[in-house]
Amino acid sequence: MPAQSTPIVLREDSAYHSFCGLTCVGWLYQKIKDSFFLVLGTHTCAHLLQNVLGVMVFARPRFGVALMEEADLSRPQPDLSHLIAEIKTDHHPSVIFLLSSCTPEVMKVEFEGLASRLSTPELPVLFVPASGLDYTFSQAEDSVLQALLPFCPQAPAEDKRIVFLGSVNDMIADEFTAEAEQLGLPVGGFLPASHFTALPAIGPGTVVAPLQPYLAKVANRLARERGATVLASLFPFGPDGTRAFWEDLAALFGKQVDLQDREAAAWERLAEHTTLLRGKKVFFTADNLMELPLARFLRNAGSEIVECSSPYINRRFHARELAALEGVPIVEQPNFDRQLRDIAKYKPDLVISTMGTTNPLLGQGVVAKWSTEFAFMPIHGWTGVATLAGMFTQSLKRHSHLAALDDPVWTAGFMPSVG
Repeated sequence: MPAQSTPIVLREDSAYHSFCGLTCVGWLYQKIKDSFFLVLGTHTCAHLLQNVLGVMVFARPRFGVALMEEADLSRPQPDLSHLIAEIKTDHHPSVIFLLSSCTPEVMKVEFEGLASRLSTPELPVLFVPASGLDYTFSQAEDSVLQALLPFCPQAPAEDKRIVFLGSVNDMIADEFTAEAEQLGLPVGGFLPASHFTALPAIGPGTVVAPLQPYLAKVANRLARERGATVLASLFPFGPDGTRAFWEDLAALFGKQVDLQDREAAAWERLAEHTTLLRGKKVFFTADNLMELPLARFLRNAGSEIVECSSPYINRRFHARELAALEGVPIVEQPNFDRQLRDIAKYKPDLVISTMGTTNPLLGQGVVAKWSTEFAFMPIHGWTGVATLAGMFTQSLKRHSHLAALDDPVWTAGFMPSVG
């Protein structure tokens, strides 16, 4: 692909309205099938996991919350040994992840020491920083993968294989494995693997292929500590990103692959969606760190990106996505009050926003969609292109079938509280 200059990223350094990092439990406990996720937190944390993840009272998921009460404030360190024993008896995990949350972090609970005391060679207990004070809900996966790194075997330098980086469901994982084999590319596995006991070997010959845009820190550690090569490409979202991903990955193995026809066929299959997306103005508020590749896909589908903001932008890890968004206003850690004024000014056709702000926007007559959903849906690769496009067009179609707002409180003015 032709080289492009990197666009200017405006950094506003404002507090942003992102979802709690504990939510990563929702997809990771299902992906790592011999794991258990234990959160040290409050009733608020338990309410979040119970309700947001839709867990029924009679289900036995492999995650739980060690509740902190007021009496615990006087104790220097919690004793979780009885809970670990209970988890071991009931669930027989191969690994337990101990996740931090806001309250115990403010109380200065020493998580690394706590996890170390609870850990045994037979059952490792790994500390995962996931507090909403410091991490978005998607970034917490990066913390989980960093905790797994010491347990990945060391691969010899002559063993050149692909390790796909990032959690995807089994259907998408199977597609990526099959696609690599069809292109003659050797696969070493996935991080995370489906089982703690099957982590991939990683060494100087490993090519790490990131599937998710929120894994910059673990990718950097793999390059620094294991000498692995990290693929620098677009992320495999949409026909454009998927084509670039596979062509660039093949090039690292000395293979020249031209997937132009396959990309064109994929866009043709999306014609119904792109017809609706073409010319639409889309505004991204900051939430899940997936904004850059999602905006790039929409731009290539014919949409106008009014603004693409994200909680965190790594100019090296996201370089190709930034280059593909040349000319688009890009903001890191945006000021949401300023964004509200711009939404009122530019009147975008679709706003991709957080769970906490989407419903108020809808109440003001704005067509808005939860950005949270993108982290849970199979939108990667050739298989995921229709799902990805449909997530945007579904919101536009649904709004077109709604009756006009007739409540004078709302129609008196757009966002009257915004000055």
